[in-house]
Amino acid sequence: KSTMLRILYTFCENGFLTYDENPRRYSLGIRVFRLGMAKMNTLDFRRIALRYLRPLSRETDMICYLGVRQEDMLVMVEQVIPSRVPVWAQLMVRSGGETNLYATGIGRLFLAQNTDEEVIAYLDRTTTKQLTPETITDKQAILDMVRRARAEEFDVNQGESDLYIASLCAPIYDVDGHMVAGISLCGIKEQINGEYRMEYERMVKETAAKISEQLGYAKR
Repeated sequence: KSTMLRILYTFCENGFLTYDENPRRYSLGIRVFRLGMAKMNTLDFRRIALRYLRPLSRETDMICYLGVRQEDMLVMVEQVIPSRVPVWAQLMVRSGGETNLYATGIGRLFLAQNTDEEVIAYLDRTTTKQLTPETITDKQAILDMVRRARAEEFDVNQGESDLYIASLCAPIYDVDGHMVAGISLCGIKEQINGEYRMEYERMVKETAAKISEQLGYAKR
């Protein structure tokens, strides 16, 4: 007991704990908060994401992407290619490539963080183009897709930006609950939509959740 009291006293003296005389309880001090903020400020979500995207790519033999929003565009900042690179990998956009928010799963997830009014404003200033025969250009249809992505916290791209490629997408949140990035698992449509589709969805959602957890996000 005396050893524990000395430890508690030291923690209190250094700001890690505070002691309330009534009701005689200890609680975390401001120093702990400062340490936590210092840790948050040094987190590199790209490095953290790669730690989880590599095994996902390896287990599925598909490409994984990490995308961030820059104004009205989606930028792919990281890509992970499986060791056995399939032919369709050559069709994929490279890391650093820009794509339209409305025609990508990650992009629609970013739009889903906005209100309907903000999404409509985005659509009003955007010229929707038919990137492939599968691209949805009707603005009401895009708004409906964004609403569904908002409700499900998940989205699917079925050849809208690359005709033969489908992708399963999930958001990454930071400690404040803000979406800072999105991940996607990409493969040829037949592979994504085959018998393991539900398993792939589960893996993508779990991977995104683990990355978010590492960034301090706790779902309420």
